[in-house]
Order: sequence, then C-alpha cells, then structure tokens
Amino acid sequence: MTETEDNTEKQFEIDESLPTKTPKFRESDAGDGTRREDHLLTGLRFYICVISLILCMFLVALDQMVTTAVLTVIADQFHEFNKITWITAAFLMPMGCCAQVWGRLSISFGRKWIMISGMLLFEVGSLITGVSNSMNMFIGGRAIQGIGASCIQTCVMVIANEITTIDKKPILISCLGLTFVVASVAGPAIGGALGTYSSWRWCFYLNLCCGAIIFPFFMFTYNPKPPIGSFKEKLQTVDFIDSGLMISTFVLLLLGISFGQTEASWKTASVICCFTLGGLTLIAFLIFNFKYSENPVIPANIVKKPAIVVSFFAFAFNYSVLVVMMQFTSIYFQNVLGNTAFHTGISLIPVAVATSLVAIANGILMRKTRLIKELCVAGSIILPISVGLMLLLNVEKNVGNYIGFQILLGAATGMNFQGPMISALIAAPKDPGSTILTTSLFNFGRSTGSALFSLIAGAIYTETLKSHIRNVGPQLQEHQIPLLDIIVRTDLIQELSSHDKKLVLTAIMESIHDVFWLALAIAITALLFSIFMSNKKLPKSEEVEA
Repeated sequence: MTETEDNTEKQFEIDESLPTKTPKFRESDAGDGTRREDHLLTGLRFYICVISLILCMFLVALDQMVTTAVLTVIADQFHEFNKITWITAAFLMPMGCCAQVWGRLSISFGRKWIMISGMLLFEVGSLITGVSNSMNMFIGGRAIQGIGASCIQTCVMVIANEITTIDKKPILISCLGLTFVVASVAGPAIGGALGTYSSWRWCFYLNLCCGAIIFPFFMFTYNPKPPIGSFKEKLQTVDFIDSGLMISTFVLLLLGISFGQTEASWKTASVICCFTLGGLTLIAFLIFNFKYSENPVIPANIVKKPAIVVSFFAFAFNYSVLVVMMQFTSIYFQNVLGNTAFHTGISLIPVAVATSLVAIANGILMRKTRLIKELCVAGSIILPISVGLMLLLNVEKNVGNYIGFQILLGAATGMNFQGPMISALIAAPKDPGSTILTTSLFNFGRSTGSALFSLIAGAIYTETLKSHIRNVGPQLQEHQIPLLDIIVRTDLIQELSSHDKKLVLTAIMESIHDVFWLALAIAITALLFSIFMSNKKLPKSEEVEA
C-alpha cells in the first residue's frame, strides 16, 4: 500500500469511544516533514499567534482600502486618468499571480521566514510608491507592494488554517475578517483625509509606520516548528520553471488587457504580443505543471476535485464583484457627485462595514448550524440583486439609495467570505501539502480574478466613455476644452458650464452603468457556481482528529 493510500484511509478512522462510531476527519500534513499536530496551538500561544496574524493582515487590508478614496486624486496629479485602474490592478495582479508560488515556498522554507520576506518587499514597494514622481514609477511601486502583499495574505491564511482544526476555522477566518472592519472603516477615511488635507503620499508612508510596529511583533511571537532538511534540500523542492511559467502567463495576459485600454488600438503590436505569448506560456505551464513537474505549483489531485473547482470560482467571482463595484462607486462619488477624496472615503464605509460584520456573523452561524452551501447560495442570490439596484444610481444625489445599496452589496459579499474556502478544505486531498496549496489556490483566484475584472472594467469604462462623450459633443454650448482630455484629466469637468457639465456627467454615469452591467454578469456567474457547491456540512468537533 502506498503512503498516499495509507493517508487517505486515515481520514476516516473509527473512534471506538464514540457510540455512533463517527468517522474522524483529518487534514493533510504540511508536506515539509512536520506533522499536522505539530502546528496546532491552544491557550495563550494560540491567541498571541492570532493577534500577530490580524496585525499582518491589517497591513495589507489597510493598503487596499486606503487608496480607494484617492484614485482620482492620484490619477489627476500625474494627468493620466486613463491609467486609474492600474492603481488597483498593479497591486492585485502580483497578489494573484504570486499567491500559489508563495504557498509552495512556504512549504519548502517555512511560513515564518517567507512571511518576513513578504513584509520586507511590501515595505520597499510602499516607499517607492510614496516617493514616485510619475505614474509609471507609482505603478512599479504598487506592483512590488502587490508581490509582498501576496506573500503576507497567503501566509496569514495558511497559518490560520494550520493552527486550528476545521471545525473552528469559520470563526477564526471571521476574526481575520474583523481586520477588514477596522481597515475598511479607517482606510477610506484616512486615505480621503490625507488626499484632501495633506498628501496622498502619506497613504503609503503610513505603511512604513505600521510595519515598524507589526514586523518585530510577528517575528518574536510566531515561532513554529521549522521544516525538516537542509537549505539545499528545501531548494530542490521548488520548481522554478513551473513557477516562472505560471507568473509569466498571468502577467502577460493582464498586461495585454491593460495595454489594450491605454493605447490607441487593441490591434497594436504590444497587445497582440502579450496575448500571443500569454497563450503560449499558458499552454506550456499546463503541460509542464500537470505532466512533468515533480513539485507542481498546482497539484493535479487538487484541481481534479469538482468540489474544489466549483468553490474556487464561486469565491473568486464573488470577491471580484466587490472590487469592481467599490472601484467604480468611488469614481461615481468623485467624478459624478463631486465629492472630495475624504468624503468619498466616508461614503464607502457602508459597504466596507457591512462586508466585514456580516462575514463575522456568518462565521459564527456556520459554526452553530454547520451549514456551508446554504449560506453561500443565500449570499449569492442577494449579490446580483444588490448590483442591479446600484444601476439605479444617477447624476442626482440620493444618499438613502447609495447607502442602502452598498449595505446590501457588502452583506452579500460577507456571506461568501469564508464558506467556499471551508468547503474546499473539507474536500481537499489528504496528501502532504494539499491543505496549504488549496488555501494558496483560493488566494490566487481571489486576487487574479479581481485584477482581471478590474482591468476589463477599466477597458469598458474608457472605451464607452469615449463613445458617450463623442455623442454629446454636438449638444455642448462651449468647446474650449478638448472633450477627450476629460478621460485623462477629470478636474477639467469643473471648468465646464452647468449645461455642458450635466451632459458630460451623464456620459460618465452611462459608462459607470456599463461597468455595473459587467459586475452583474459576474455576480450571476458566481450564483451559478454557488448552486453547484458541495453539500457537505462543517464537521462537528467530535468528528475532527486533532
């Protein structure tokens, strides 16, 4: 009998002490020579570790939220509003592309030192972004931030799933969701205040200040059992060709989408080359990863599980809807309603708070009822309804509408915060490393999906806005300002007469609606995947092998 078959049989060993002989559920070992039980924590050590994870996650969550309110401010400073989606995408793209690779590296070299490496990269990226003097330099800094953030987020979720058993994970993941409560409330408000009354650069200098406190706390409070083996032996467990092909594939494809919306035509050489090379590297990655790699980034036994694949897409699509909606709701507040960056941050608080609070409540409810799929489907039904209601927003300000619609959007997203991942972990193979790589796969899907749809949304917005502005051109009374310059410099809107301004704002609103239609399609797709999720319930405490 092979070791894999032996591990599979151990998943359902019978505990004779239980009257019903309930089968025991056991997750896989880490795959680094240590045992599953070596990483379980209890008592004071558990709570200290959770605090350190929350602080690390806060570092990433704050950076994601703090820029939401200053997107327009940053784009206008560099006079490149057509690159506004890169403020988000340059961060999310490497977060997704590198997530699975960081998961593999954390198995080889240990979660602690990989996390520390990610924190250092994140701080370097924050410094570059803060001192940038051009949009390209800013985007480069955001990309480095994204690489570091990818590592932090992946390691936090891996460690969180490693230090406790499956029956307690919904509440632990919900506690990490509490991080987003603080970051979601504080981030937009802080970013808006800095963008309005000081400088948007302090949004990134703030990361350096927080990192100076969080870095030593994590380093000295988290001390897991290290992986077994020498550095050379650990290095041999990393397939650099496989990892390189995976990262190259998604970077090229996402770059192709970005170049398509920032250049004169989608038929330019750079766009065609990116899509062609991206397609070729994708084919090469799939063949090498599943056929030749001894240590694949995405093991075949994970993606062969329908329950994991379905949950993966439900998770990725649900989160992508939130990112796209928050990004273009921010543009709505600033460009259409004329809010300052600070007031935009305040206006986004309802969706942020609703997402986090419902995620926490959902985790508690999941633990009590053991229901997973039912809660996810309920949230997925509400999601397209909330996006559809957002289509009712127009150039006339209606505070009740945009607050209520945002709360509904946040509640729907919060109900899918942890369910799909928990469902996938229950179905994950019992081979060593499978739990870690499944967790990393979900971080990969969430970030890559967000970056992909953020760029697609940006392309739709830019192209439709050009068309809508051309259509209203003949109706304008004044022509001192080249209309298409408004796409690059939205501050020019304020120089238009009231008649012309209303026409231009209507055109912008129509383009935002076009993006909302995209989000609606993604939300409906998420619902379809949620319906086909596994029906398995969360195991009871007595059914779990510690």
